Amino acid sequence: MNQIQNLNDDDEIDLGKLFQVFWRGKFIIAFVTAIFAGFGVYYAIMLTTPIYSANSVVMLNSQSEQIVDLPSVLSQLTNDETVVQTEIEVMRSRILVGKVVDELDLMSDPEFNTTLQEPDLADRIKDTITSFLPAGNNLGADEELLSESLLRDQVIDHVLESYSVLVVPNTTAFRITARTEEPEKSARLADAVAEQYVQSQIDVKRDATMQAIDWLSDQVSELRLSLQKSENAVKEFKTNTPMISPDVLSGLERQLRSLRDRIQATSRDAEEASQFLAQVSSAETYPEKAAIADNSLLDGLAVRAQTDPDAARRFDAQFDSLVERARRSVSEADSQLNTLRTSENVLEEKIQTESEAFVELEQLTREAEANRTLYEYFLARLKETSAQQGIQQSDSRILSYAVVPLEPSQPNKKLIVLMSTFLGFALGSGIVLLLELRKRTFRSSQELEQFTGIRVTGQIPLIASRNRKGVLSYVLENPTSPVTEAIRNLRTSVLLGNIDQPPKLLMTTSSIPGEGKTTIAASLALNFVGMGKSVLLIEGDLRRRSLEQYFGKNNSGTGLISALTGDTSLKDAVSHRAEYGIDILFGEKTEANAADILTSGSMQRLLAEAREAYDIVIIDTPPVLIVPDARVVSQFVDAVLFVVKWDSTHHQQVEEAMSLFSRDVIGGLVLNQIDPKGFKRYGYSYGYGYGYAANYGDDYYKAD
Repeated sequence: MNQIQNLNDDDEIDLGKLFQVFWRGKFIIAFVTAIFAGFGVYYAIMLTTPIYSANSVVMLNSQSEQIVDLPSVLSQLTNDETVVQTEIEVMRSRILVGKVVDELDLMSDPEFNTTLQEPDLADRIKDTITSFLPAGNNLGADEELLSESLLRDQVIDHVLESYSVLVVPNTTAFRITARTEEPEKSARLADAVAEQYVQSQIDVKRDATMQAIDWLSDQVSELRLSLQKSENAVKEFKTNTPMISPDVLSGLERQLRSLRDRIQATSRDAEEASQFLAQVSSAETYPEKAAIADNSLLDGLAVRAQTDPDAARRFDAQFDSLVERARRSVSEADSQLNTLRTSENVLEEKIQTESEAFVELEQLTREAEANRTLYEYFLARLKETSAQQGIQQSDSRILSYAVVPLEPSQPNKKLIVLMSTFLGFALGSGIVLLLELRKRTFRSSQELEQFTGIRVTGQIPLIASRNRKGVLSYVLENPTSPVTEAIRNLRTSVLLGNIDQPPKLLMTTSSIPGEGKTTIAASLALNFVGMGKSVLLIEGDLRRRSLEQYFGKNNSGTGLISALTGDTSLKDAVSHRAEYGIDILFGEKTEANAADILTSGSMQRLLAEAREAYDIVIIDTPPVLIVPDARVVSQFVDAVLFVVKWDSTHHQQVEEAMSLFSRDVIGGLVLNQIDPKGFKRYGYSYGYGYGYAANYGDDYYKAD
């Protein structure tokens, strides 16, 4: 039905209703909370193992305290962030933890060596199953060593899990926190880690010193041999080579320069002699020869030689002598030049040989000096490093040793109980909310009206009666009771629903059985009788025929079927109950289909006749979702009273049932069997009237 509105469409959260939901489920919440709180107490006291924490503090030295200048391998640490984090990793290194394991003999401690613990039930079952497997039980030597190595690794893992290292804020100090099952063990473990860390720094420096000493010793030995070898080479070279010095080389070089000067001068003389010889040899006339000879005697003879044979003979003799001397001069100059050049070559070779020998001597000498310098340097470093052996200082120091804790740090029993209680409260609240969400029923007239879009004409409280006949007795004997007032309000609402034409033919129905529609029909009929109305109550539920449980057996033997078939008249078929002042048309057993009977024209004529004979006719019909009888009868009546059981009928049932009717025929809804106590638990009040103002009815009638 498009008229029906879903309550879930409202996205706003009503905190008041939410609190009421939790309040209604307070016993569920309290029960679940108590269960979890009890389990938390049991777990904290009986199941958990107390853990004790102990702290030791180690500080990085931020200032140098060296006594002597150590080598670079022994330099101190800085205090920057990288170094601090690195030192934390050092304190949690497996090598350091392995030393702690050996120092404290943790391999024999069941807390860290789980193989020494008593096996629990699961372990015993596992061992039993494993024993039946075909795997061999004898391990070889290598496998045993591997097993011991794995076991040691497991112990180291457990020790690593049992302590932590944190930097004390704004300092270069580390807090080592050890957590074990024994207070003394926690203190010993924290102190052992701190001591091993400090000792590891000393060991690192000691190892570095020993390595430096070994390396320097090897270098000194090698340099000593090299020095001896180079010095022997110098001595041997000096022994096998004539005395060589820079002065000797300088003298030889001076001789070479002088010799080269003489060679140059001799070369010029030889060239001049050669030129003179060539000139005199090429002269042909006496004047040319006399001019070339540049001799006064020859000049005089040259003048006479052309005419005087004796002068010519003397001139030729004198000129030939001059030519011969020129030839001898050329020959002597060439010979001397060759001699000088030979001497030059010999002297150059000597200088070259002497220079090479000097250079070699210088190289041998420098090598020997270099080896001596290196030898003396490394020897000094070796003595210096050897002097530092045994005086190494760590880069950290222990500020405080661990104090044996008096109280366990874990578990926090109060926190466990508090958290378990909170968890129980949350779970209980969740269960209540889940139940509330799953229970989509109607708890107030406002919810029913908002869901269906149809007004609620009556809210009937639960009638305290063991049987159905007692319901009518209660209504008659308690005219001012909340039940009677509620029915009276329902009657008034029905009559005022249409003031111009008040309905005369009413029909009661519901979605499913058990919602109290028959009780509403009977009670409403009695209430109309109290107004002086003539009332006919028709039992339209031919399958169950439950009116006899309210008014007693039908003694007339006739009823609705007889009136419809024409076997008897309406007046004769009606059974009158004088004690209630009401006429009842009981249902009868029939083999025919009830819906077919009710939809016939006879039914329409019967109701028309009843409308004329009575002021009010009320028809009790079967539930809508069970059989179609109510839908058939609804087309003949003035109004349908649709009964909904409080906090029981589901939204979907009402929605489906209402969709089977025409909206105009439904005269109103009746919220039935309201539990006043439950009504209050849901945040409502109930008395004689409607809704929140209803409680005032009790005091009003008491005042009268």
